Amino acid sequence: MQNRFTPSLVAAVALLFALLLIAPGCISLDGDDTKKEIRVAVTIPPQEEMVREIGGEHVEIFVMVPPGSDPHTYEPLPALVAKAAEADMYLTLGTGLLPVEDVLASRLEAMNPDLVIVDSSRGITYLRNHEETEDWSSGMETGESPDPHIWLSLRNAEIMSVNTRDALIIADPAHEKEYRENCDRYTTRLKELDQRISDAFSGNTPGIILVTHPAWAYFARDYDLEMVAIEHEGKEPTAKELEALIVLGRTHGIRVVFAEAQESTREAETIAREIGGTVRVIDPLAGDYLANMERVSHAFMETGAG
Repeated sequence: MQNRFTPSLVAAVALLFALLLIAPGCISLDGDDTKKEIRVAVTIPPQEEMVREIGGEHVEIFVMVPPGSDPHTYEPLPALVAKAAEADMYLTLGTGLLPVEDVLASRLEAMNPDLVIVDSSRGITYLRNHEETEDWSSGMETGESPDPHIWLSLRNAEIMSVNTRDALIIADPAHEKEYRENCDRYTTRLKELDQRISDAFSGNTPGIILVTHPAWAYFARDYDLEMVAIEHEGKEPTAKELEALIVLGRTHGIRVVFAEAQESTREAETIAREIGGTVRVIDPLAGDYLANMERVSHAFMETGAG
């Protein structure tokens, strides 16, 4: 019988057999490579910068509270929650800081039992009413709660970055060296900006800084600033309190009232009108975290009371 296996046919069969022996996932019919990203869910936009700067090309990030939303009250869309449930880890601001975050963590964990939840605030000393407490969970009186705005401190952000780095290393030890190097570069930038702001405020005391929302207590602590918030415990000021703030503004020569992008500017505009000042909007949740912290610090330096 004639041999039908010609040399060219044998070569083709050999090539096909070799391809079949290649480990699954090393080639893809759609042209995609085998690089596996760590899927990371975060609560607010500033965290995205930290994860991206440290994780680089090895991370895919889901932000649960998008820009322009109030993290105190925001309810993520079901489609976003479903997508975030596919994440490998959820980097939270910290247990007990934001009710919406605690609810999200529970929902995501129920949808994905393999989800790793990481508290990025581990090691941070929380503030409440501008006072420090070493352990809010056991050292506070009934009804007290920690200030959740931990990211509005470059020094806190350094701790959060290190916690992020450690979580990524545990999830992906193969890239430990890269994560450490990226974290070192990012925390160096945090420290340098912190020092520049500290130096600037040491020679330029702006006096009382009037803000609508008490989100900047950590920032005020870091640079020994005096801030007064229009809102108190999430409540708008009464007519009597509003009048007192107007008197305060006139007495101390305040010319700028700082409102937030996520908050109503109504009270700020009322006070500014009565003191002959202006309203300036700042954003505590901007995604370009480092650049935003520098912008806000300049705003406080340039337009605080003299």
